[in-house]
Parts: sequence; structure tokens; C-alpha cells
Amino acid sequence: MSAVRGKVPQWKIEAVEELKKMFQEYPVVGIAGFRGIPSSQFQGIRRDMKDEVRLKVVKNTLLRLALESLGGDFKKLEDYIEDQVVVVASKLNPFKLFKKLEGTKVPSPLKPNQIAPVDVVVEAGPTNFPPGPVLGEIQAGGIPAAIEKGKIVVKNTVTVVKAGEVVKPEVARALNLLEIKPIQIGLETKALMENGILFTPSDLAIDEAKVFEEFVEAAGKALNLAVNAAYVTEETAEILIQKAFMDARSLAVNAAIFEKDVIDDLISRAYAEMLSVASLLGDDALDEDLKNRIGSGIQVQQVVAEEEKEEEKEEEKEEEEEKSEESAFEGLGALFG
Repeated sequence: MSAVRGKVPQWKIEAVEELKKMFQEYPVVGIAGFRGIPSSQFQGIRRDMKDEVRLKVVKNTLLRLALESLGGDFKKLEDYIEDQVVVVASKLNPFKLFKKLEGTKVPSPLKPNQIAPVDVVVEAGPTNFPPGPVLGEIQAGGIPAAIEKGKIVVKNTVTVVKAGEVVKPEVARALNLLEIKPIQIGLETKALMENGILFTPSDLAIDEAKVFEEFVEAAGKALNLAVNAAYVTEETAEILIQKAFMDARSLAVNAAIFEKDVIDDLISRAYAEMLSVASLLGDDALDEDLKNRIGSGIQVQQVVAEEEKEEEKEEEKEEEEEKSEESAFEGLGALFG
């Protein structure tokens, strides 16, 4: 018996209902492309991700019907239905899901008559091939090769195909021989959605190393600000105590406060100053003991001078940091009115 014209097959209705249920059950859903992925690789991806990500290959028309039926924010995903797509659903947040999808990509060679998505550059240098017919195949691909010291060598760095160009079979063959795999094949995220918010790859691609460096830099600046502002926290308490001890010691020495912890420093300083004054007097005013002490005291004076220079440098550094912090506070004031 022939089918009734205009009646929608039951399997299509069921497929659309399954898609709708999938979009409603998972907090994060999306669309990814899988053009060019070998069947074995796709099955491996599905197997590896089954515990965290659900993948469903559907016809684009059925996917559009499901999104139209759901309406609301789901319709935003319609703009990303193109070519061969797979529906992605997960309980992972969009950023973790995107990273997982990107992890499915593996280096792959270019195929004959394929449109090159990137410039392909072959670097100059030796290959692992001994002299033989391979040399002609490499040269046929537009790669300047020759024989040197019993090996086939690429003489010059050359761009064999540019992005947007058709890959000639001889070029694909030469690149394959040299094991050059310039493209990444895997799931290509089109868009992901969470709570009605749409994320594209440009939103989800994060340089984790750079972000980590920025966090480290921010933490360092925050610690420096807290210490200089004497803001007590678990992280700054020990540093502030050490700083307070050093500042108190420096004050006691410079103010000549006779405390047991600085008395040795005061005596050493007074001794050095005494030698400095004595060195200005004539020999007739000095006895032999004092003359000898002045001679040996030159080294002491040099040490004192060096310490004073270091103290001046530290003071200058602190002044620069204070100016920097003042500028930062002014900037914050300008931002927040």
C-alpha cells in the first residue's frame, strides 16, 4: 500500500521529539560540525566522550524542526546549522565542553583536490629518505629537493599551497611522504548554549597559560598593595611583622634609642663616626693606637657607606612604589567616579 501524500513518517516525528527532549534535559547544548572526520575517528570520539557528552547525528531539516518547535532562545541555534552537524549535549559548563570538543582534533594530512584551509610551508632541512624515486615525487610537489651526503634534503623553505587553493594530487602526495600534517581534524564547535546564552568559539577559546600568568601578576600586585597599606590578612601578617621589625630597628638606630636589640649597632655606628672625625685631625693630635684604628677603620667606613647607599636605594624604591599606588588609586577613582 502506498504512503498517504503529505503524511509525515513516524520515524521523523520520533526523531524530532527525541531532539526536543535532549535539548530540554541537558543544561548545555550546542551544534558541532564533523565534516571530514573518518568514521573510525568519529566512533572513537563518541566512545571516549560517552560519560560526559552526548552526541547525536541528525538531518539538518529535522534539527530545524525541533528548534522551531521549542522556540524561544533555542531558535538562536538555527543560524549555525550548516553542512554536516552533530547535536552536542552535556552537563559540563560551556568552557569545559568546548575544551573537550577541541581535544578531539588530531593532526591530519591534506587530501587531493581539497581546499587548503591554511598556508602550508615546508621548511628547509634534511629528510629521512635515501636517494631514490622518492626524490622525483617530492620535486613534483613543488618542493626544491636534492641529494646531499646520502640523504634527500629540502634545499629552501617554500609555501607549496596557500589557504583557499585546491591541493593538487602531486602536492598531497609529497606532503604525505614528508609526514606533514598541517590541519586538525575533529569536532568543530559551531555554537553552545546555556540558560539561553549563546557562546561561539571566539567566546569560549581561552588562553589558559596567559590567564594563569595574569592571575599570578594580579596576586603579586595585590600582596604588594596590602603590605604597603598595612592591610592585615593571613597572607600578609608575617610579612608585615617582619617589615615592622625592620622599620622599628632602623628608627631606633637612627634616633639613637638605647635598647638592647640595637645597642651593638649604635656602638658600631658611633665607633665608625669617631674614626671618621679622628681621620680629619692631624697626626700630632693622634696617638699610635688611634692611628692604627683609623687605618683599619677605612674598611669599616666603606661598609657603612655601602649600607647607607643600600638604604637610599630602598627608600627610592619605596617612594616609586607609593607613587605607582597613588596613580593606581587615581585610575580607580576615575573609573568609579
